[in-house]
Amino acid sequence: MKVLVVSSTEKSREMLRSLLEEGGYTASLAQSAAAARRRILDEEWDSIIINYPLQDESGLELAHMAASEVDSSPIMLMRTETIQELSGRMAEDGIIPVEKPIIRQTLYSALRLSLYMKSIKAANARKIRDLERRIDEVKLIGKAKCALALKEGLDEDEAHKKIERTAMDRRISMKDAALYILRIME
Repeated sequence: MKVLVVSSTEKSREMLRSLLEEGGYTASLAQSAAAARRRILDEEWDSIIINYPLQDESGLELAHMAASEVDSSPIMLMRTETIQELSGRMAEDGIIPVEKPIIRQTLYSALRLSLYMKSIKAANARKIRDLERRIDEVKLIGKAKCALALKEGLDEDEAHKKIERTAMDRRISMKDAALYILRIME
């Protein structure tokens, strides 16, 4: 698991790198939000850990950006008071707050949760793409049915059967049959 660690201090970056490597994770370091943004856009990350606050910004903006770019849940290391204050804003994007001082097992649990959320987001993205493809296919078949109804005077069932027959005869999908019918009817 490839993790980007963003922290303003060298000491905390190295401590986090050590903890992550002990747990079998690959850690890369960034010392500012600006440097982290470039790396987030240029490379693939499984998770991002942000040690709140950063020098060039609080880190919350970076976490919101990372949540949308990486499709996982960034981990924010914060004091308890800050977590209580910002929990609503973080929950909307799925940002995982972890209390400072850091407990090794809590950090590892947060990383596992982040990876799990990334897999859920990826599965949802695939489902959305499949549904969008299916919607486009249904629209195209509907358009072909309308064309058959207008030009050949068929009702919806007859038009559907003609598209099915064309698909079977040509050994193509219903979508391709609808496209074929629309092309020949132009």
